[in-house]
Amino acid sequence: MIPIKGYATFDTLKHCWIGSAFKIEWFENTPFYKNDKIMSPLKRIAEETEQDFQMLEKLLNKAGVQTYRSWPDMDKIGSLKNLYRPMVNPRDNFAVIGEKLYAVSGRDVRGCKDVLKQIDRKNLHIEMLQTEGLSTAEIVRVGQDLFWDHPEYKENFDSATITKYKKMWEAEGFRVHMSSRGYHSDASFCVVKPGCIVSLYDIQDYAKEFPGWDVLYLPDQSWKKLHPFRKITEKVGGRWWIPGDEDNDKLIAFVNEWLNDWVGYVEETVFDVNMLSLDQNTIICNNYNKEVFDHFKKHKVEPVIFNFRHRYFWDNGVHCITQDLYREGTMEDYFG
Repeated sequence: MIPIKGYATFDTLKHCWIGSAFKIEWFENTPFYKNDKIMSPLKRIAEETEQDFQMLEKLLNKAGVQTYRSWPDMDKIGSLKNLYRPMVNPRDNFAVIGEKLYAVSGRDVRGCKDVLKQIDRKNLHIEMLQTEGLSTAEIVRVGQDLFWDHPEYKENFDSATITKYKKMWEAEGFRVHMSSRGYHSDASFCVVKPGCIVSLYDIQDYAKEFPGWDVLYLPDQSWKKLHPFRKITEKVGGRWWIPGDEDNDKLIAFVNEWLNDWVGYVEETVFDVNMLSLDQNTIICNNYNKEVFDHFKKHKVEPVIFNFRHRYFWDNGVHCITQDLYREGTMEDYFG
């Protein structure tokens, strides 16, 4: 059985779930399958996404991490209405808090059984609700402290779901800090190790919540300066981008109509903060950033670059496409 434990995002990673892509054969029985303007770029995305997952798996295995994959139980679809998003990003659907894996979401989690069946029931909490916001994309774990950004949270009002889980975790000894920025925590800041954070501007009051910690603030992501993306932004609502296909109107129309649930809002994403720690001294990044790497050097952290080629389509970085299932460490108090 897969062991489950996670108290801090920077504890040594030992077991990790990696996402899965789709197969172009899914579309074989649809009227679009012979349309090369649509299927050729989608085939490239399918093949290269899987290649990148395999590359990430090798990287993690070399670092001593046991990896797991789960495959969609879909072969060919008779209608595009039956299409569902592959589990590219297990991070957004699950949370490991303490010694339990939580699946509390209204999202479609089909295609996960290959992993879930290997987890002991006592370590598994599944509750399907029409809600979002309970995953380690929104919950940052720092030992005894959980920093939870939930879109429904208001200072003087908690939804029933928030209240239930907040009280549950507080009864287990966690301190739960609530906020409502309205977007994923792992797309706004990264707790690299005790005392070290990489963040966007104006995210939260670090002086209050992380007193004395060294925070590197990144400048605004310059999507507006990226001419090819600017060319397609209005057509796709800033949600996705396949470099080189900015003028492929047939593909754009197809994705906007039929793959609407597959894409996110990449215009709002800064991949420089979406990172996966292997331990307190090693972290996997999506790309090179001099400011970030200088910050790492100052704190004796070694960066490893992993290029997820179609992150602009999926709106997912390396933290999104993984779900840490077991990290060494305990419920430590990092704030004294």
